[in-house]
This record gives sequence, structure tokens and C-alpha cells, in this order.
Amino acid sequence: MVFDPDPTEPIHALPNSTYVVETRVGRVLVHCPPETLKELLAHGLTPPTIILLPPDIPPGQQIGSSGFVHQGINYASVEFLLYTNFFGRNECTTLITPTKAQARRIRQLLIETISGPEDIRDYGPTPWLQQECAAVGYSPALGRAPSVDDLAHIISLEEQGGLEGLDITIEGDYFTFYQDGEFLAAIPTIISDSPRPLTMAPARPLLRHELTVQFIGGSDGFDPFGITTCFLAYLGKQGATRATLFDTAAYLRMRLGALGVSPPQISEVVLSHLHEDHLAGLPELLLMGSQRVRLLTADVIHTSLLHVLSAMLDLPEEDVGALFDYYPLNPGEPVVINGRHFESIYAVHSIPTIAVRAESLCYSGDMRYDEVWFDELVEQGVLSPERRDALVNFADGAQVLVQDAGGGPVHTTITPETLKSLTAKSQRVILAHTSNPELLTEHPGLAAYVEIAHSGHISAMGDLVGSVEADEWVETLSACPLFARLPLEERVLLVEKVKLAEWEEGETIIYDGEPVDGFTYVVHSGLAEIWINGTMLMAAGRGSSIGERGVLLGGDRSSTIIARGHVQLLGLSSDIFQPIAERLGLRAALERADWLWKQPLFKTLLWATLLDLALDFQPQQFQAGDVLFGAGEPGEECYLLVQGTIRLTTPTGDLLTDLTEPGEFFGGLSAFYHSTRSATAQALILSEVWVLPTLALQRLQMVYPNILFHLRMVESNRRN
Repeated sequence: MVFDPDPTEPIHALPNSTYVVETRVGRVLVHCPPETLKELLAHGLTPPTIILLPPDIPPGQQIGSSGFVHQGINYASVEFLLYTNFFGRNECTTLITPTKAQARRIRQLLIETISGPEDIRDYGPTPWLQQECAAVGYSPALGRAPSVDDLAHIISLEEQGGLEGLDITIEGDYFTFYQDGEFLAAIPTIISDSPRPLTMAPARPLLRHELTVQFIGGSDGFDPFGITTCFLAYLGKQGATRATLFDTAAYLRMRLGALGVSPPQISEVVLSHLHEDHLAGLPELLLMGSQRVRLLTADVIHTSLLHVLSAMLDLPEEDVGALFDYYPLNPGEPVVINGRHFESIYAVHSIPTIAVRAESLCYSGDMRYDEVWFDELVEQGVLSPERRDALVNFADGAQVLVQDAGGGPVHTTITPETLKSLTAKSQRVILAHTSNPELLTEHPGLAAYVEIAHSGHISAMGDLVGSVEADEWVETLSACPLFARLPLEERVLLVEKVKLAEWEEGETIIYDGEPVDGFTYVVHSGLAEIWINGTMLMAAGRGSSIGERGVLLGGDRSSTIIARGHVQLLGLSSDIFQPIAERLGLRAALERADWLWKQPLFKTLLWATLLDLALDFQPQQFQAGDVLFGAGEPGEECYLLVQGTIRLTTPTGDLLTDLTEPGEFFGGLSAFYHSTRSATAQALILSEVWVLPTLALQRLQMVYPNILFHLRMVESNRRN
């Protein structure tokens, strides 16, 4: 879209539910999802120095949403706007939150991501790391490392009500702006758009070798035309279909989908540090991904991450810690996962950061690699000689070194001496975290050893271990929860019967209202945008299933589906799909899936996902007076109210609440916290309840961690 900066128009809309309001005190940015700085720069706009953040979404209200986060996207992603205004224009940014509590939380979040943990105890056995980070971040102008208070002035509408001459109130679902007492503008507080990134990595043919690196992005947080550094590594022959993800760029699910990668294909996530350009995609992967995440990082970064996610989501650290499986990757303590060997060292950066070695691949993380500077830090007592040697020798003997080349005081500046040193350590050096495509032309003679990590870049070493096409198709079916219910040998046989269909960018795959063609489809590569009534509901990536309802019920299509990028779908004709549907009991689950589809809670999920969920629900009816469970009993099931009234009482018989709203979950507290029932549940009238038994909850943990997390939040709120 073209942004019109005409000051006579007070409101300008940007993508992703973001707005700019022209006022006498300056432009006000309303909402700030990841890469808002890139959107502004791409439109030639000076970043505003006033940012208004949205109201919190209460925990347990929407799947994948809580606090500042909506469907996995953090709408308080302000860090790089603060950097731009402070370091580029010497200006402090005013952050405005609706409430005092939000102001406290955004400050805590920014402390962790800009300066690192405040509490020296968070550094555990490495307290020297805090001093080292402060030395790296040292600003000559300030005589110290910049702090949050240097970069941001944080206020709340609850306390201040706006700025001098500009009052901002919340009226219903709108921010209302009054300038000198007169109405100026009304901006929705509700996030309504389906989030979309500014740029996507182009999908390129991927032939997997013993070591294959595929970059989602290789740039920095300021480049409007590049994606921040984030890459997949396929390690060894056992890594032919599952990858290690290094750091998490924003809008990660769409960007993975565009490359033909589904979250279940990610074996583990390595998180180097908590700067926004490396962290932005993690909440989405945790809250909206279709697989539980294994996270590798150092203890100090993990502790800081819990602080960040707690502030971001407005949830206790105990609850955010339950979102993923943590594998400590501390320096000097190697980790082995599925035969893959990982080790780390602390990089030299402004907040705690690890450089990582995974088999024969080294990743510097964000690091200022400068051996002359290291010697100066030794002389100053910031680095020990042993620490200096460890930094210099860590990448020795690597096949591939992915090296920060961002330049400036906290990143590596590429010089002939630096390149000579780096290429002596590794067979191949890939320069990342840079928006300068001319680095190699500045250093002729090194093209055979050095590559630039642009979006979509692929680099491979060793023997070819790539899968045949049929294996890739099996992997796609396995990434679809419905078809993953079939035994592996049946999935292998099934790919012999599927039909591959292809569409180019912008082509319509399915038209709303057209007759069903008798096919069920599974996305194999690219993104399939699903549109209903002119609004994009979501972009479905690899492993997403489309069209089951039409095949099972007949009639007309109920949505329009458009290709984003080159899209490949695996098609199953009715005569192939119908026997599978009978085997899995899909017809019996149809009504339950349709009922779930009508509940606001599930409106952001694919109908195929609801059909898969419906298979696990066990409908039960209870007469008035029937007891579903009693206080003190063991509890391993969770319940969903479909109709009727369920009363919850304390062990002494006191009323807790009467559940009357269809779609309310209850009874999961004991299952989630491994305790006995804390309440008694009794039907007051004839009631229908769907039960999620123990095995179904265990499956949710692995296949739909976002839904299980939502249930946990509902129970946590009720407990509190």
C-alpha cells in the first residue's frame, strides 16, 4: 500500500492493525507489532517518537493471545524504534500504555532485552558477564551503557491521560484523541488484521547434504528490505527431514510456510540472545505452533526469557515456563539431542549471548569479533586471557561458520584482517546480520570461501543425503494432525495415490461458492491464504489440510483460497479420502467440529484442526443432580460445557461459580498441576459435556500446545 503522509489527514493506516495519528505534539504510532520500523522506513517515513500500545488481552480469552500478544504476535515490539530514535536522532521515545501495570511490565521487558538482567543473581556462576556486557555497550557520550530510561519515557493513560495538549481516552473499543479539548481521531484498540510480514524469503530448491543451512533471513533489525538473521540447519544424515532452528525472526510461521517447512519439522530451537530481532518469532512459535518446542540456550538467557515472556504475556513465570521444554546449553556443558552434539560459549555482546557449535556448524550469535579489541579488553581487565583465547579458538575446525557482520560498536566490522582470521578457522564463512550486499566486492579473492546470508540463501557441505519426492510427501502427510493418526506404513502407501497440484503466486485455488471438486488437499509447499467474506483468516502452510468438510458433506466451498508464492498441494480424491474418514470416525465428529467452529474461541483455527480436536472429545450427558467429579478425587480429565449448567463448589460446599456459557472449559486444574480435585462439579439441569480424557490431553501437549496452554490459563484464572 502507499502511505499518504499528508498532515491534513489525521489518520494513516499501516498494515497489521497499525496506525499513525498526526497531532500538534508529533506523530503518534498506535500499536507496534514486530518490524513496524521496517514498514515505516519502507514507506519513507520518519519513525514517530510517541508510541501508544494496545490494552491487554486477558489471559484465557483467546487462543494464542495474552497481555501485549495477539495470536502469537507481540504488539509492544518497540525496541528497534527506540534504538533508531536514540542513536539515530538523539531523541527519547515516549511510550504510552493504557494502564500503570502495563507501564511497569513494558519497562521490565525492555530492561531485559536492552541491558540484560538487573539482578546479579540471574547470572549464576558467571557474574563477570554483566560487567562484560556493560563494557561492550559502553557509550562515550553517556560514559556508560545506555539504559531503558535513556531510550524511553514510559507513561500510562491511567495516570497521565496523555500529553500536554493531547488527551487520549479509551471509549469502548477505541482510543479517542482530543487535541486542545477538541475531538481529533478515534482508533480501534482491537487487533483485527491477520498479521503479514513486509517481506518473505524466496523458496529455492533444497538438496539436503550432511550439513545444509537454509536462511529465512540474514539481515538486521533496521533493514526494511531484509529479514533478520534466522536459519534452519539440517545436521547429518539423521537430520534429513528435521532441522535445528537458530533464532526466531518475526512472523515465523508464515516465513517457514513460504519455504515449505512446518513447525513439526523443527527438532529444536537454539536461542542466542533476547534482542527483539532474534526473539520476535518465539512467542508465535510457542503460542500458535503445532508442536511443543524444545529450546536450547544458557541458564542466564533462559531466566531472562522467563522475565520477558511474563511481562509480555502478563502471566506468572511458572506458567510461561510450561510453554516449552528447556534444555540448558551452558558454556562448558555440551548437550546431545538425537545424536546431535551442541556446545556454546558466551559471545561478546551488549546483553548475555551465546555462540553455538552444532556438530561442524558454528554460529557466532551477535558478537563483536575483533581480536585487537579483545587484547585491549584483556589489558583493561574486562576479559581474562583465558576468555580471550576461548573466543578466538571456538570456531576452529568448523565446516561452516555463520558470522555476525553487522558492524558498529556491538557487532563485527569486516576488515581484511578479520576475514583472514575467520576463513582460517572454517572451511566456509557465511556473513550474516548485515544489509550490505557489497561486502565481498570490498574484499576480492575471498568469494570461494565467504558467502553473504541473504533471505532464502542455501549453503551445503558434505555428501548428498536428500530425500526422494515420496519421502517428502510422507513428511507432509505426517505434519498434518489428521493424517498423522494413521500408522506410518499407511501414510507411505497413501502417497502413491495422491495427486500433486500446483498454483503460482496470486492464483485462486478455490472460489467461495463453487461446487466441491471432490478433493481434500494438504499444503506441501508455499502458503494458501484462506479468505472469508473479503477478510483473510489465515495463511496455511505445509501440513495444513483443506477441503475435508466439502468432501464429507458435499455442497459448495465456503471460502476462497489464494496462492501466496508457488504453492503445491497434495490432493486426495473422494474415493481415497472417504475410507480414511470412515477409519478415523470423521463423520461421527462432524457435528462436534461444526459446533466448535461456531465458538468465538476457535474462530482462528482451521476447520480441519477442529475436526481433529473433535475426534478426541467424548460427549456425555448428565441429569440434574449428577456429580461429574468430587473434591479430593484424582483428576486426569478436562471438560467442555456444550449446554446446561454446571455448579462448582468448594470441599466445604461453598459456591465457587455456576458455568452456563457454552464453550467454557473446566476440571483441568488437577490434570495440569498433577493434584487432586479442588472442587466438586454437579449438573444443575440436564447438561451436555464433552470430556477430554488423559490420552487426549497428552496428545494436546505435543500436537496443539497452544490449545493446552489456553486451557491452563482458563484454569489458572479460575484458581486465582
